[in-house]
Amino acid sequence: MRRSRIQSVIVYAGFGFFLIWILFPLYFTVLSSVMTPSEIGAVPFHWWPENPTFVNYVAIFTGDSTPFGEGTGGTVSSTDAVERILPALGRSLIVGVVVAVVNVVIGGLAGYAFSRFPFRGASIGYFLLIASRVVPGLAIVLPFFIVFRQVGLLNTTSGLMIAYIAFTLPISVWVLKTYFDTVPAEIEEAAMIDGASRLRSLAVIVAPLAKPGLIAAGLLAFLEAWSEFFYALVLTDSLTAPPVVAGLQSLQQFSWTTLAAATVVTVVPPVLIAIGFQKYIVSGLAAGSVK
Repeated sequence: MRRSRIQSVIVYAGFGFFLIWILFPLYFTVLSSVMTPSEIGAVPFHWWPENPTFVNYVAIFTGDSTPFGEGTGGTVSSTDAVERILPALGRSLIVGVVVAVVNVVIGGLAGYAFSRFPFRGASIGYFLLIASRVVPGLAIVLPFFIVFRQVGLLNTTSGLMIAYIAFTLPISVWVLKTYFDTVPAEIEEAAMIDGASRLRSLAVIVAPLAKPGLIAAGLLAFLEAWSEFFYALVLTDSLTAPPVVAGLQSLQQFSWTTLAAATVVTVVPPVLIAIGFQKYIVSGLAAGSVK
């Protein structure tokens, strides 16, 4: 009995430590976003703002580079970066949605083909496709840069979409192939006996049954495209949100409070999407793990 209690204490203590480890940076960022630059440097540190303010968020949404005026302990690090945050968020949304849709369509068709048609070389092709995902991004960014410069796609959202699709598609194919394996082939065979074509049975019968897997693949692609930093920095002039937010920090000027507000604004959309669709993500990724 005593041993069981000790084990429970250890488990809950470990869980509590893990929870604090995960949530504290988020709490600190949100807290900093509603503080003034002078308050965030106060000693001892204020675990709750004495005078909460949303001026940092006003600076983000209006492009005001001096939300606290002169001589108040800080200014926004870059007027240009502040003015670019909202357009960058819009471009991040467009890029993420396009990448998600392409992953669902192409990844769905490829995953279905690998699941239903054991053609010659399918195992090797599937293995090579999945193995391509482990290639470091640093190793292939230079070929992307050279090709995009030659064809005029450098510093464009279209080029960024192509790059993102290239390294998110293998994961989508893996997720969807695994999920299609759980859908009984007999259902399609019955539909085709009734006169439905293979494509119609896929669209009308299999796709609705595979809805959790399709949503999971699309969401994973969207979240990766939304938060990707390295390719957006190298292949474009900071067109999407992550490099623009990072641009708020400079050696000449720096305002942690404004950077925190920009971070919160950038993090909120994917967090809400992940919370809203978490059951699809879990079921989509868990499909095929137990048969």
